[in-house]
Amino acid sequence: MKYPDYTTIKQFYDWGCYEDDSIMRDYVEWGHITSEEYEEITGRSYDKPFINVSVDLGMSVTP
Repeated sequence: MKYPDYTTIKQFYDWGCYEDDSIMRDYVEWGHITSEEYEEITGRSYDKPFINVSVDLGMSVTP
């Protein structure tokens, strides 16, 4: 059995320990979870990568 397993990965995801999608995809590639389990945990399709977008609104903050 590999660690972390599905239950542990899901718990860490629910706690917000994984902020980006790449580690969750790595767990699929490494055989810790299946692509179906990835979709159950994240609610996103494994076949369609999540794209993190940053938008510059042109605002500046002065200290």
